[in-house]
Amino acid sequence: MDAGMYIPYLCYYPGMKPFGACRMCVVTAEAPGPDGSYRALPGSPASCTTPVSPGMRVTSSSSELQGLRRGIMELLLSEHPHGCLTCHRVELCGPADICLRHVTVNDRCVTCPKNERCELKDTVRYLEMEMDTPLTYNNRHLPLATQDPFWDMDMNLCIVCARCVRVCDEVRGDSALTLQMRSGRSLIGTSQGTSLLESGCEFCGACIDVCPTGALVERDYKWDKAVETVNTICPHCPVGCEMTLEINKRDRMIRAIPDRHAQANQGQGCFKGKSAWSS
Repeated sequence: MDAGMYIPYLCYYPGMKPFGACRMCVVTAEAPGPDGSYRALPGSPASCTTPVSPGMRVTSSSSELQGLRRGIMELLLSEHPHGCLTCHRVELCGPADICLRHVTVNDRCVTCPKNERCELKDTVRYLEMEMDTPLTYNNRHLPLATQDPFWDMDMNLCIVCARCVRVCDEVRGDSALTLQMRSGRSLIGTSQGTSLLESGCEFCGACIDVCPTGALVERDYKWDKAVETVNTICPHCPVGCEMTLEINKRDRMIRAIPDRHAQANQGQGCFKGKSAWSS
């Protein structure tokens, strides 16, 4: 990424440790031995967790790697609603267009709050997938979690990248979220098995900012799409956190996102900076 080369990823996020969960960044690599001859690293390692060594040769794009990434993506989509990816009108419809029922009601683009903001969708487009797969689609049919203020959690859209768990632990130091096992399936939940209010959550919104899908979203203006962004300084304290404000077509501020490149906050915010705005 620093060299201007793109390798697809879903579980990586700047500021957090490499995790290797999604396997989208698989590569082939060769490392020189003591005698100067090159030997291939076993399998197709995830580039985010593979240490770099002097003289290493890395292939990040090939037909074999593209096929492997597509196969991994098919496994991810086997439990993720993906009508927004398979509908043949996906290149014709805009974010606010009315769906013409070419997909099932529960799989439409407009039923996902991250429509046109979804990293999963962007990655599928990059992989140029045909979306013809022999895998059986298995909808989790889990209820929407709305017991906590400020956010909604839809585990039917979760790809278990664990970004939210890791940013809460590694960056924020709260450990309010964790991975749970339910009937042999990994899901995101609170560390104490209770609500966020009882788990030590500060409602900073970092988990929402790093989520690549619509699994975690702000409740207010959940379905609104931004038509304009404005960079500003958060007015709630003297720290000087830089924020990107998203504005909808009615000129209302719908979302506040901490600036990842800001010196003062480096992509982080507090409860007030995330939620205490009025428009």
